[in-house]
Amino acid sequence: MKFRAELEVLKPYNPPWMSREAAVDRGSDTYVKLTANELSFGPLPEAEVAVQEAMPRLNRYPDRHAAALREAVAAANPGCTPANILVGNGSSEVLLNLLQLTERPGEVVFPWPSFTLYAAIASVLGLEAKKVSLSPDHYVDLDAMLSAITPQTRAVVLCNPNNPTGTHLKLDEVRSFAEALPEDVLLVLDEAYYEFVSDPAYAGSHELALGSGNVAAVRTFSKVHGLAGLRVGYGIAPAEITDYFERVRFPFSVNLAAQVAATASMQASEQISKRAAFVMEERERLQRAFEEAGLGYVPSQTNFVLVEVGADVFERGGVLVREGEALGYPGWSRVTVGDTSENNRVISAIS
Repeated sequence: MKFRAELEVLKPYNPPWMSREAAVDRGSDTYVKLTANELSFGPLPEAEVAVQEAMPRLNRYPDRHAAALREAVAAANPGCTPANILVGNGSSEVLLNLLQLTERPGEVVFPWPSFTLYAAIASVLGLEAKKVSLSPDHYVDLDAMLSAITPQTRAVVLCNPNNPTGTHLKLDEVRSFAEALPEDVLLVLDEAYYEFVSDPAYAGSHELALGSGNVAAVRTFSKVHGLAGLRVGYGIAPAEITDYFERVRFPFSVNLAAQVAATASMQASEQISKRAAFVMEERERLQRAFEEAGLGYVPSQTNFVLVEVGADVFERGGVLVREGEALGYPGWSRVTVGDTSENNRVISAIS
């Protein structure tokens, strides 16, 4: 069999401590796992109840349109209707399906370092990945991004806040960038960490998507909602993009448990806001500890902090973090903000 040449560059990512991470997932307490930007506590009680109540219906296919979930997301974002809501098996599938809508051949432009999946999705779809370096202070360089646009550009992906740096762009900056793009270039705002942004200057990005013909905002239930194991994400876009998106989405791509849990969690906005506030407070505590230890770090607007010290330092203290080399930051570590006890172990490891 002859395989597509574009796939030769793709390699499965195997973290050096994968077996240790798996042991933590199975219940081992030798290490704490702060590698994947997961929430350290589980789903909201409302989400758990919704899943339990759905159990007798597991013999049936789920609602292929995920109508209740779309309605809950639309209600949480003023000005939206269910016709503006995209759904998928995690935000990664939403990203994939959005980029499927673009013409081929062509290129996808995104900042670098950023979420490594962007390059992989581009290769799978037969699009060229064009990486634009971050500024020296680890921010997305919008002028450089605009300079990278060519007639072959089909889409731009902005991870905002950015992974792995944790830096963010203000909404006015994103709006100006969107207005400067050619109308036939799709702008995808990957907002997986949206709920952890404390800067009030980045609020209401869904309004930008609704008011543009070529902008989509993508979010996830894997972070603040604590539903990473159920794989459910969503997006907000103009109705025309949603229409074409549904033409490429697999039927039943969001399973029943994911739909009911995500719907219940989205409706519990007060509890979710409290979770986000806790993470932001703990994030500040970790950053103060890094500063007191004399370690360089990038001030974050996410549920992780990029710090200039090797992952082995944390590993010796019983903490697994994501090593920076695979993220484009050799010698650094990306540390997920955990619960209070986990963060205490992080601080002890650098003391």
